[in-house]
Amino acid sequence: MQKGPNMHTIDRVVRLIVGLSCVYIGFIDLSLISSRPVAILVGVFGVINLWAFITTRCPVYSVAGFSTAAKTEETTDI
Repeated sequence: MQKGPNMHTIDRVVRLIVGLSCVYIGFIDLSLISSRPVAILVGVFGVINLWAFITTRCPVYSVAGFSTAAKTEETTDI
């Protein structure tokens, strides 16, 4: 399992927008989803996306060994 960030900046911005939208829909504007359990799941999904945005680590990416983070070039001097 790799350490460090595994999300690119664009990925983080998308997660911020999706996370804030889901938290709003799931926890604040309760009239958008009539089923309360579904609204809670949407809100929790938003919180997970916000957590990934803050920590720059996606738990699903970590398990899958996937990364959208920019790879740094290693230079070797000969």
